[in-house]
Amino acid sequence: MKRFLAPMSRIAEWEPPIPRQHLYAILMLAGFSVASVTLLPSPNELLADNPITVQAEDLSAEANISGTQAADTEFLTIPDHEVVGDEASPVDGLDADSAPDLEWLDYKVKGDDNLSVIFNTLNLPAKTLHKLLEVDIQNSLIRLKINQKLSFMVDGNNVLQQLAIPLDGERRVLFERQGDNYVSRVEPVSGDAAKFVSNTVDDDEAESAKPQTKAIVDAKPDLKTAKAEQKKKEVATVRPSRVIKGSISGAFVTSARNAGLTNNQIHKVANMFRGRIDFRRDLHRGDTFKVLFDKAHSENAKILAVAFTINGRNFSAFRNTDGNFYDESASSFSSAGTFMRYPIPGQRRVSSGFSPSRRNPVTGRVQPHNGTDFSVRVGTPVLTTGEGIVIKATSHRDMGRYVVVRHGGKYTTVYMHLSKLLVKPGQKIKQGQKIGLSGNTGRSTGPHLHYEFRINNRPVNAMRVDLPMNESMGGKSKRQYLAKVREYKRLMNRG
Repeated sequence: MKRFLAPMSRIAEWEPPIPRQHLYAILMLAGFSVASVTLLPSPNELLADNPITVQAEDLSAEANISGTQAADTEFLTIPDHEVVGDEASPVDGLDADSAPDLEWLDYKVKGDDNLSVIFNTLNLPAKTLHKLLEVDIQNSLIRLKINQKLSFMVDGNNVLQQLAIPLDGERRVLFERQGDNYVSRVEPVSGDAAKFVSNTVDDDEAESAKPQTKAIVDAKPDLKTAKAEQKKKEVATVRPSRVIKGSISGAFVTSARNAGLTNNQIHKVANMFRGRIDFRRDLHRGDTFKVLFDKAHSENAKILAVAFTINGRNFSAFRNTDGNFYDESASSFSSAGTFMRYPIPGQRRVSSGFSPSRRNPVTGRVQPHNGTDFSVRVGTPVLTTGEGIVIKATSHRDMGRYVVVRHGGKYTTVYMHLSKLLVKPGQKIKQGQKIGLSGNTGRSTGPHLHYEFRINNRPVNAMRVDLPMNESMGGKSKRQYLAKVREYKRLMNRG
C-alpha cells in the first residue's frame, strides 16, 4: 500500500509550470474532444441525412444557380471524350477536319442577366469577355436590352470566333477573333437566307414578293388568268441543280462517299437527321437516300433537300427560303423539338449549380462543374428532357451508371450517378420517358442526379440557356413552302 501511495503523494506535491486551474481546464477540453470524435457521427453522415438544398419556391425555371456547393455533388471534372466518346458524331469514319462549318448559337437576354451571367451560362471564359470589352467601340456589350438576341459562334475548342449584336433593323456589331485577340466593326445585316433567296428563287417568285401597285389592286382579274398565275406561283422554279442518289451497302459514310458526297456534305446530312435516324443501327443494306443541291458540280453547292427510305419508311427534310429545314408538314426540322427544363418530375431542389470556375473546398483547386446536381432520394425516376436516341447507357468509375441521349439538331443530354438503367444504346425515346433511377454511384458525396445539357458537345447551363422551340409555318408561307416541296420532290425523282 505504501508503494502505491508514495508516487501519488509525489504527484500531489508536484507543481505544474502553469496554474492548476488552467491545467484542469485543458484536461477537460481534451476529454470532451476525444468523446466527441468517438461518439458523434461524422460530418458526411450528418449531411447525407440532411442535405443542403434550394427549395422550389426559391427557384424559378430561369433562376440563377450559384456555384455554392452542398453535400450531394461530386468534385471532379470528366473530360468530354469520356462522357460522350466517339458517339458525339452521328456517324463513324469521318475525320475531325471534315466537320461542317460552325453554326451560330443564339441567346436572348433575360431580365436578370449581366455579361458575366451570360458568358457563364454559355461556358465561355471570363478572359474572353474582357478582351471583347477592350474593343467594344459602340459600347454594345454594356447596353444590352431585355429580349435582345446575341449570336455566338464557338469552335470545338470552346474558343469564341464571332459575336454578333444587332444595333437596329439594318446594322449589327460584329466581334471577330484575330490571333489571340478580337476586333469589332459595324456592318449591314446580311445572311445566308437572303443569299439563298436570291440564288434559288426565280424572277417571277421574287416579283410576287414585292408590294403590289394600286393599279394592280384596283384591276379586276380575269378568272382563268388568276388561276394560271396562282399555279405559276405554286411551282417554284429552281435553277439548274444536281441530285445524288445512293444505296446503303455497308456503313453510311462509305455508301455516301461512293455516291459522290464529300465529307463535309456527309456531316451536314448526318447532323440534320441526328435524333431521328441512328446511322449506326437503323440503316440496312438496300435502304436508299437522295440529296438535292442548288448547283451542278460545285463545292459551294447548298443542300436543298434530303430524303431517306429506311425499311419502307420515308424521312425527308427541305430547305425553305429562310435557310432553315422543315419536314413535309412544314414543321421545323432544324430544331430538336421542345425540351423540359428539369429531368426530375416536380423537382427543383438543386444542391450544386453549373459553374465553369467551381473551387473544391477541400483541395482549393478550380474544377469546372459542367452540370446541375439535383438532391434526390435513391430510386427517384429520371426522365429524358427531350426526344432522341440513347447513345450511351453504361457505367464509369467516376460517373457511375449514366445515360447519354442525342437529340435532334446539335443537342445532347447526360444523366449521371444512376442506381439503375432502364434504356439501352440505340433505343429511341420520347420526351418525358423514364430512362433510369437516381442513385449514388461513381464518385459522389451523396445521393443526387447530375444533369448536363450540351450544345455541339459543349456543356452549357441547363437552368438558364434558351431551350429550342419546335416552330411551324402557317398561312401563305406554308402554301409557298409546300409548293417548293413538290418541286424539290419532282427534281429528286427526275434526277
